[in-house]
Amino acid sequence: MPEKVYSSTGRKKQFTKNKRRKLPLLIALTVIMVTGIWGTALLFGNSGNNSAALSFGEPVTESRSYIGRTVSMTHIEPLIEAGRVSIPLELLETHEMVYFEVANNEGFSVPLMAYITPSGRIFAGSSMCEPCQGRSFFLAGETLVCESCRTTYTIESHQFLSGSQDCGRYPPVYMEPVVENGTVSINLKVIQEWRIRTY
Repeated sequence: MPEKVYSSTGRKKQFTKNKRRKLPLLIALTVIMVTGIWGTALLFGNSGNNSAALSFGEPVTESRSYIGRTVSMTHIEPLIEAGRVSIPLELLETHEMVYFEVANNEGFSVPLMAYITPSGRIFAGSSMCEPCQGRSFFLAGETLVCESCRTTYTIESHQFLSGSQDCGRYPPVYMEPVVENGTVSINLKVIQEWRIRTY
C-alpha cells in the first residue's frame, strides 16, 4: 500500500484558512462586547447623580444667553402668605438670579434661590451645596457654579459637570414653582419639610 505523503504547504493553508474564517466572527464579537459595555456605562454612569433627569417645567419668559458673562445672586425678601412663598417675576427678570431664606419647621434657615434658565424656564428651590455647606451660586456661561467648592452643573437640568463628586450627587433641589399673576411662588410646606440630605 502506497504511503500517504502530506504536503507541509497544504497543511499550512488548511490552518491559515480556518483562522481567516474565524477572524470576522472574532471582530464582530469584540464590537458587540465593546458596544454593550459603552452602552451600559452611558445608562448607569450617572446612577449616583440624580440631576440627570431634572426638568424645570415649561418656558415662561424670553430665552437668554449667559455666554461670556457671570450673574451673581441678588439678596431679596420674599412675601410669605396663604401657604406660599412668592417673589415678583419682574424682579427676577431684572436680576436673573436671586437669593432669599425661609425657616423650615425645625427653625433652620433654608437658603433658597431662583434664576431664569437660557431657555426661559425658572428654577426655584434650595440654594445649598449640601456636602460643602456652600449657600451661594452664580451663573457662568452655561453652568451653575457653587461659590464655595466650585462644583459645576448644567443650568437647565443640574446635571453634574465638574468639581467635587460628593457635592455633585446633591444638586440644589427644584421645588416646582408656580408662575402666575406676575409672581413666582413655592409651596411653603415644601420649604418647611426640606432637610439637608447628607446628614
